[in-house]
Amino acid sequence: MKIRVIDRLYAHRVEVFLFSQLVLLFDSLIFSQHSSGIYAFSLLYSFNIATGLLITLSYRICFRIISALLICSVIIAALDFPLFPEVDRLVPQIVIYFAFHAIVAVVLIEQTLKTKVENYQVVLGVLSGYISIGMVSFFLFILLEHLHPGSFMGLPVELTENNKQEEALMYAAFITLMTVGYGDIVPLTPIARKAAIIVGLAGQFYMAVLTAIIVGKFIQVRASRKKD
Repeated sequence: MKIRVIDRLYAHRVEVFLFSQLVLLFDSLIFSQHSSGIYAFSLLYSFNIATGLLITLSYRICFRIISALLICSVIIAALDFPLFPEVDRLVPQIVIYFAFHAIVAVVLIEQTLKTKVENYQVVLGVLSGYISIGMVSFFLFILLEHLHPGSFMGLPVELTENNKQEEALMYAAFITLMTVGYGDIVPLTPIARKAAIIVGLAGQFYMAVLTAIIVGKFIQVRASRKKD
């Protein structure tokens, strides 16, 4: 029975993971007005990592790495109480989430490139991989701002209860990835500007190159079907 449940979840792994990503992206619409929001964020991130296990289930090394990251994330979240006030837990959490989304993005891209099936899961996989790259960009930005305060201009005053700066940096990361560039949040330091360049290049490469490859595969599949 357990094997059947796992098989069903694995068959819909992309949908499940994409759902966790969307919840993570738009959680502020639900938890922004709640005092428990900071703990809800930790739970949602842990849930996101847990669903990422499905994506890497057929990749033994990646699966083990993400399992270890999930355990570390849960332990750090459990310590997110005034028991150890002198310990900076933000940096290790950021590194965990950065590594997780980087691994999942690579796995999703590899699975998408290897697929020979034309279905909606491929499209969802492309979208999920794009969001994963955006999350990698977000944690890169938040790490830079944490280690070098003032790296970005236009951020709101830090309010720990509702994570205003985190929300602003997530917005900045995805806007940079999509190369929209509203100009309301601007990188100031050289390292922040280099990071913005890398994020912008990653977004353009993903949309121009990877999407073109997927479309080309779809055309080849349809052409082969017509010949048959």
